[in-house]
Amino acid sequence: MNLSRGIFTRDMLLSLLTFSLIKRVDTVGAVAGTLKPIVRKWLIEMESATRELRHGKITASDWQRQIESLLSRVELPDLLTAIDYDRLAKTAVFPDDHESADNVDFSKNEGLPAELSFNPYFYAMRRGVAIVPHGHRNMSSMHMMIKGEAHSWQFERVLDEERYMTIKPTADKALKVGDVSTMSEQKNNIHWFKALSEPVFMFNIGVFRINPTGDFSGRDYIDPVGGEKLKDGLIRARRLELKEAYRLYGKS
Repeated sequence: MNLSRGIFTRDMLLSLLTFSLIKRVDTVGAVAGTLKPIVRKWLIEMESATRELRHGKITASDWQRQIESLLSRVELPDLLTAIDYDRLAKTAVFPDDHESADNVDFSKNEGLPAELSFNPYFYAMRRGVAIVPHGHRNMSSMHMMIKGEAHSWQFERVLDEERYMTIKPTADKALKVGDVSTMSEQKNNIHWFKALSEPVFMFNIGVFRINPTGDFSGRDYIDPVGGEKLKDGLIRARRLELKEAYRLYGKS
């Protein structure tokens, strides 16, 4: 990629959400704290796995398994220190009908490259607010609960049409602190999170434009609750624009 980290991050965030969901993207990033060796090792391994994904050496589902395994070995207090949790939690913004997100910057830590292969974020939600149902193309991501509880729904993306998407439910559960949810084009491509407590904080990473020449759609919003129920548990869900998605699902 020929884009600088700052431009890349800004463009991806604008594609993923809208400028209103991201807090001070161009001017303020969350600067991570000093990393303990075990956390630095985990981040280096995460960077290695993501580079292998980008170079086609592992599949997207392999990446999901590796990231989930890596996170299971990290002590939560160490991770919170690394992302400068206390400051992020203190300055978090809680919109009434959608999530907010802040950048987390690990690039200045020893042993890590100046430009990582993934983008880390800190998500915040008030109770009843949702990261609305959506899927992705040409990207993978991870969400880890670091405070509170959220309900998580995931679906397989079975068939795409111009105005509809056929999906199959794969997960319907509450996520507690330490729980991890991953997605890719190969597994659990559609996801949806709703905050069950206040506040809810998530550590997130996004791997955008895995194939630099492939299509990248940011978020593909859908209406699973209002969708047509088909046989074998399938749902034919209507595609939504961002504003309608947040009107229907942003706040319960």
